[in-house]
Amino acid sequence: MRRHPRSSPRVSCPGYSISSATEADAVALRHLHAHTWADTYADLLAPEFYERRLALHRTRRWDTVILNQQASGGDVIVARSPAGLAGLCQFGPTEDPDDPPQKVGHVHRLYVHPSAQRQGVGRSLLAAATERLVAPGVWSLTLWALEGDLRARAFYERLGWRPDGARRDDGATDIRYRLVLS
Repeated sequence: MRRHPRSSPRVSCPGYSISSATEADAVALRHLHAHTWADTYADLLAPEFYERRLALHRTRRWDTVILNQQASGGDVIVARSPAGLAGLCQFGPTEDPDDPPQKVGHVHRLYVHPSAQRQGVGRSLLAAATERLVAPGVWSLTLWALEGDLRARAFYERLGWRPDGARRDDGATDIRYRLVLS
């Protein structure tokens, strides 16, 4: 995957700037991710599965996530406002065994704080990640979405992503979306 300078915002939306996360953002990323995940999935997942996953998200070491993602050729980008972080997008080469990582990029996480949703933050983060994932030889991008999260699925579909038929179940069923690059 091609790398962009960490300091240059690639896409922005009014009131927010998009840039690479730093290790100094780790605590804010953990809070943003856990809060947004809890708000999104509380009514969509079985209670035991939900609580177990939420506990993991509340302890995730985002400083390590950032370093590992960058080492793999990806990044974690954030939407910043004067009030703090409003969204995050983690991306890099695919880790799915049926796709070659040198030809398929992957969006691992896209979360926007509930108070910042429907303001273009998610669209801007996804556009910035897509721009950075496009490289010579990369023919498509993928992401996983919870089957029951109709709002997220509609969002991706409006942007041209389509289910590719792959499914996985680790206590909740996810379907894979793919964006074929021209």
